Amino acid sequence: MALLRAISPSDPVTRRALDGLESTCPILRDAQFYNRPGSADSVKQARDGGGQSTIYRSINDSPNVATPPTPSYLTPAKKLISWDAKADVQLEARNEDPETELSLQTFLESREVGWTLQNDVFNGDDAGNAEAFDGFKNIVNGSWVIPCATDGLVLQLGNSDDAVAAQQLAIRELKKAIRRVRGGATHMYMNGDLLATWLILAKSIGYYRQSKDELGNDLELIAGVIVRDTGLAKAGTEILPFSETTGASTNCSSIYLVRWGERVDLSILTSNGLQARYSGQNGNFLVNNMNMDFQFVLQDPTALVQSSGWRLTAA
Repeated sequence: MALLRAISPSDPVTRRALDGLESTCPILRDAQFYNRPGSADSVKQARDGGGQSTIYRSINDSPNVATPPTPSYLTPAKKLISWDAKADVQLEARNEDPETELSLQTFLESREVGWTLQNDVFNGDDAGNAEAFDGFKNIVNGSWVIPCATDGLVLQLGNSDDAVAAQQLAIRELKKAIRRVRGGATHMYMNGDLLATWLILAKSIGYYRQSKDELGNDLELIAGVIVRDTGLAKAGTEILPFSETTGASTNCSSIYLVRWGERVDLSILTSNGLQARYSGQNGNFLVNNMNMDFQFVLQDPTALVQSSGWRLTAA
C-alpha cells in the first residue's frame, strides 16, 4: 500500500508542499493511493459468489453447476487539484531572499488547500461542482448507512445504572458497525467532541488501547480500530457537525468506518501523487505550481460504512 508521501516525487518543492497539505488534511496520512496513467481507470468491482443450492453431494452425484460470474467495472475519472505559490522578485532588492519566501509561501498555500481538501474528503459533492470529487457522505452505499438506533443514540458518561446500560448499548452498536466492514475496518473517523467522549468511555470499559505507527507516532484505538478526529474547517466549524437527522432526532452525527487498500476496498486514484514544480519567473513573481489527480475508488462497497445517529445530548 502507498501513502501520498511515498507515491509523490521526493524533490524539495514537493516535500514542502506535502508538509503544508498534510498539516491541515491529516487524513492523507491514512489514505492509500495507487497510480494509473490516463484520465480514468477501470476497476473490477468486488462481488460475492453465485451461491450454491447445496454444499453436500454423494459419490457419482453432481448437484452443483457453476455459473460463470458477470463482473462489473467501476470507471473512476480523475479530478484535478491545482494551486500556485508566488514570491515577488523585488524582495531581493530589499535584502530578503525571494527563494526562501517562495518556500514559505508554498507551505502556506498548501496548508490553505488542505483545509478545503479535508472537508471535501467527507462532504465533497460533484453535483454542486463537476470539477470536484464526491466525499464519503456521497460515495457510501445506501445499504451500508446503518443507524445506531431508530432515533439515534445518546453517548452517556457516568456510572449510574442508566448510564452503564446506555454505554453497553453504545459499544455493542459500534462493534456491530465495525463488523459490517468485511475484512475489518482499519480506521474510524468522527466529530472531535464525539471522539473525546468515546475515548473516555472506551478507557472506562476496557475497549481502549494505544499503539504506534511505523514512524513512531502515537495511535489511539477503540475496539481494535484506529480512531481519528475529522477536525475543524478553517473557520472553526466542525467538518462532521451534530446536524444530521436520524428518525425523530435532528442533532446527530455519523462515524465513518473505513478499510483502506490499494486498488481494493477503498483507495484513491492518482497519476503521480502530488507534483510541485518551480515554474520560473512570471512577470514580477517567482512561481511554484502544484498539481494532484485525485479520485476515490470504492472497489468494495463494504469498505466504507456510515454509522449514523450518534448524539451527545438528548435534545
